[in-house]
Amino acid sequence: MEITVPQKLQMYISAELSDAALYRELSKIAPSETARQLLMEFAEDEQAHAEEFKRIYRALAGRSYNPSMQPVVLHGSYRDILRERVLDESGDFRKYGEQYLQTTQNNVLKNAYYRARTDENVHALRLLYLLNQ
Repeated sequence: MEITVPQKLQMYISAELSDAALYRELSKIAPSETARQLLMEFAEDEQAHAEEFKRIYRALAGRSYNPSMQPVVLHGSYRDILRERVLDESGDFRKYGEQYLQTTQNNVLKNAYYRARTDENVHALRLLYLLNQ
């Protein structure tokens, strides 16, 4: 059974909100002000993706989607989490790129996928920068 666009958006909203919370929590243990600022920038980007996907979801489904989120508990060292995030962010870059290519009828959604894809790539690259600090 194929997943509908609103169902995908629900998954993406939850994932983006979770990622935003993780970056906010990770920023609290960042070893430098630069790292803290970058992680907070990532959190803001992820929150913005979630909000954009929520607006699109509301337009498509006719109702709001506001998932309840569990508090973030960091597992592993700061550097281990950064390494995991590189893989997650690069995976999201690929995922949103595929959605961008498959979306033909809804330019608002297509543009949202493009913006999310671009930010996820920037995050992956900057995470690599942080790992080399």
